Amino acid sequence: MSNFRTFILGLITSFGLPWLLLIVIPVINYQELSFLPYDKDRDGVEGYYPPATVHGQGQLIYIREGCVQCHTQMIRPTQLALDGWKKGWGQDQEPRPVAPVRSNTLRDYFGEKYAPLGLVRSGPDLANYGWRAPDRSVIHQMLYAPQSLHDWSNMPAYKHLYKVRKQQGPNSQSAIMVANREDAQQEIVPTAEAEALVDYLLSLKKDYLVPGTAVATNASAKK
Repeated sequence: MSNFRTFILGLITSFGLPWLLLIVIPVINYQELSFLPYDKDRDGVEGYYPPATVHGQGQLIYIREGCVQCHTQMIRPTQLALDGWKKGWGQDQEPRPVAPVRSNTLRDYFGEKYAPLGLVRSGPDLANYGWRAPDRSVIHQMLYAPQSLHDWSNMPAYKHLYKVRKQQGPNSQSAIMVANREDAQQEIVPTAEAEALVDYLLSLKKDYLVPGTAVATNASAKK
C-alpha cells in the first residue's frame, strides 16, 4: 500500500509540478501585468511600455495560416545565442549594432490575444520584423509568390489571400507586380485578409526600451 501511495505521489509531482511552473504561474503573472510608465528623466522617453500592441486581426490570420510553424517571435538571451547581434533584428539596422537587441520579456506580448512564440526557426525570427520590413508591395509579392523574389525560398505561397482579376485600364494601385505572368491582361490584388496580415507583420516591433534599463543598456554598449 505504501509503495502505491509513493507511486501516486511521484506521478502527481512529475506531472503537477511542471504544469504549475510552466502554465499556472505564468498565466497568473500575465493576468497581473499592466502598462509601465516611462520616466522622462531616467529613460529619456515618455509614454508607456509597451508603447503599442500588434495588429490583432492580422495576428489571427498569421496563426490561422500556420506562419507560427516556421517563424518564431522570440529573441533569446544573448548569453545563450547570437540572436541579438544579427543585422536588422532590431531598430538599429547597422551591420554591427552598437548593442545587441535585448531578449524578449513577458510584457512584450502584453495586449495580444495570443503570443505566437513559434515552434522552430525554419524561417527568420519575426519579433522585430517591422523594423527591417521592405516596402508593403514587396511583402505582398513575397506572400503571393515567394520564389519570385528568392528562387531558393521554401516558404509556401498564400495565393488564396489574393484575387486574380481582369485588368481594366491602368493597374490597380494595390496590384502586385509579379514577373513572368502568363496573362498580362490580369492583375493580382490583395484581399482584406492579405492587407491585415501585412499590417500585422509591419506592427511587429518588440525591442522597445524597458523602463529602468536605459542606464544599464548604455553602460553595456560602451564596454
